[in-house]
Amino acid sequence: MNVRGERMDEADQSDATDAHPAADRGNRHRPPPSQPPTQHKTINMKFLLTVVCLATTASAFAPISSIRQRTTSLNIATAIPDVDVLPKATQTQTKGPLINLDGIAFSGLKGQALGLVNEDFPDRNTVSKVIPADCYETDTAKSLGYLAVSVLGTAACTAVGVKALSVLDPAQLWTLPFWLGYDVITGTVAMGLWVLAHECGHGAFSSNKQLQDAVGYIIHSIMLTPYYSWQRSHAVHHRYTNHMELGETHVPEQSGNAEALYDSIELRDNILKQFGDETGIKVWGGLQAFLHLIVGWPAYLLIGATGGPDRGVTNHFYPYPLSDPKQPKKELFPGNWKEKVYQSDIGCAVVATGALVWAACNGPAEMMALYGGPLIVVNAWLVLYTW
Repeated sequence: MNVRGERMDEADQSDATDAHPAADRGNRHRPPPSQPPTQHKTINMKFLLTVVCLATTASAFAPISSIRQRTTSLNIATAIPDVDVLPKATQTQTKGPLINLDGIAFSGLKGQALGLVNEDFPDRNTVSKVIPADCYETDTAKSLGYLAVSVLGTAACTAVGVKALSVLDPAQLWTLPFWLGYDVITGTVAMGLWVLAHECGHGAFSSNKQLQDAVGYIIHSIMLTPYYSWQRSHAVHHRYTNHMELGETHVPEQSGNAEALYDSIELRDNILKQFGDETGIKVWGGLQAFLHLIVGWPAYLLIGATGGPDRGVTNHFYPYPLSDPKQPKKELFPGNWKEKVYQSDIGCAVVATGALVWAACNGPAEMMALYGGPLIVVNAWLVLYTW
C-alpha cells in the first residue's frame, strides 16, 4: 500500500540528546587502582549492596498507593524510560513536564506517554526519511486485481439476491431473516470496494491520476459518498488527528459545550438514573451503537457529526459552512475544492435518483433488500473499524 503524507506544518526540532550520567555511577565508589580496597572496605561494600538489593526488592512488592504519590518527569528522548528518573522525584536533569501520578498505575510503557511534549515528536521530514522507498510506489496492476476481486464478489452476491427475488419476496415479513443475512454478507463483501475507493482518495491506487479518480468517483458515488468532498475532508482528518478544535472526526465531546446537538454526558447520566447502573449502561451502549453504526456516517456527511467545533457545521454536499465558524480561515472546502464538491454531487445525485426510481417501480422493499441494506452494512463497517 502506498504511503502518502498529508500536507502539514513543519514542527520545530529541538535537540533530543540529554546527558545520561548513569553510565558513570557504577565507578563512583571504586578506589583508585593504586589503592587496592582493604578487606574492611570490601565487607562494607558487600553489606551496602545487600541492603540496596533488599530495599529494591521490597519496593517492587510495595502497595501501589505508596508509588502513586510520586511526581516525576520522564525522559522521552530515548526509546525506553529513564530508570533513574522514575523512582527519584527530586532529580532535576530530566526532560518533559512534571506529572502528577496520583491515582495512576504504570503500564508496560512505564508512563512514557504522560511526559510527552511537542519537541518529542519528529517532524514530517524526519518520519518520511525512515519510510522505505517502495512504500511510495503504486502498482496499478495489483490495484486493478484487487478491484476485480471485489467487483466479482459483490456481483456474485447481487446475482444470488436477484435470483432469490422470485422465491423470497422482500415485501413479505417472513423473508426478513433471509434478507438481513443477505445484506450482511453482501455489504461485507462490498466493503472491499469502499476500501479501494479510500486508496484512490489517498493517491495510493495508481500513478495514473485519471484512472485513479475515475475508479474512486464511481465507487464512492455508488456508495452515496461524494468522492472529492470526502477526499478533502479525509486529508484534513489525517492532518488534524486528535485536535480538539479542528479534528475532522471522532473528536471527544467537551463537557459543557453549548454548540453540541445534545449533552451526551448528561443524557448518559439520565439513562443510568432511569434504568439503574447495570441495565442503564446496556441501554446507553445500545443507543450509542445505533447512533454510530446506522446514523453515524450519513450524519457525518450531512452535518459533520463528531467533528471539531471551530469549523462550524459542515456538509459534504455543500461547500460552505452551515454555521459561523470560529476559525473562518480553516474552512473545510477552500478555493477550488468548492467546485469539486459540486462535481461530487453529480455522481451521488445520479445514483440517488436511480434508487428512488427503482423503489417507485419495483417497490421500496426490493430496493432496500438489494441496495439499501448492503449500503447500511458498508457504512456500519466503515464506522466500526474507525470508531
